[in-house]
Amino acid sequence: MPHYVDVCSKQILQSRIHSFFLFPPKIVAIKNDINAFYFATTVPLIAYFREDGQMEKREFLEEWKSIPEQNEQQFTLHNTHNLNADAICTKLQQNNIHTVARRQVDNQQLLYHSVKYTNNLNVLSELKVNSQTTTITLSLKSKNLMAIANMNEVFQTLLN
Repeated sequence: MPHYVDVCSKQILQSRIHSFFLFPPKIVAIKNDINAFYFATTVPLIAYFREDGQMEKREFLEEWKSIPEQNEQQFTLHNTHNLNADAICTKLQQNNIHTVARRQVDNQQLLYHSVKYTNNLNVLSELKVNSQTTTITLSLKSKNLMAIANMNEVFQTLLN
C-alpha cells in the first residue's frame, strides 16, 4: 500500500510566517494501511524559502525603491566567526537567501540578497560587513511587514 503524508495544519499549506521556528507546533498525520500516526513538529522559517528566489539586479533595485521607508527594519548582527563577505554569501546561498549584488564602499562590503517565500512574498536585504569590527548591519525590506518578522534571527542563526 502506498504511504502518504496528510498535513493537518492549514497554516502550513498557507505558508504563514511567524518566526524562525513557527509556533505553535504544527500537527502532522502520517497514514498507512494500519493506522494514522499524529505528531507535533516545529517548522524552521527557511523551509518556506524558494530555491528560485534569485532576483535580477534591476528587479531588486526597482522593488527596493518601491517599498516604503516604514517597511524597512535594521538590526545589528554579531559576526562571531569573523566571516568574510564570500563566506557569508555562501552560507546564505545554501539556505536559499540569494546574493543579488556586492560592492565595496570604504572598509565595508555591502551585500544585497533576496528571499522569496513559497507564497511569493519577497524579502530584500542589505548587509554591511565591516572588516574592522565583528558586527554586521542588516537592513530588511518587504512590501508585507509580516514577511520580515524574525528574519533577523534567521540571518543571525545562519551566520553562527
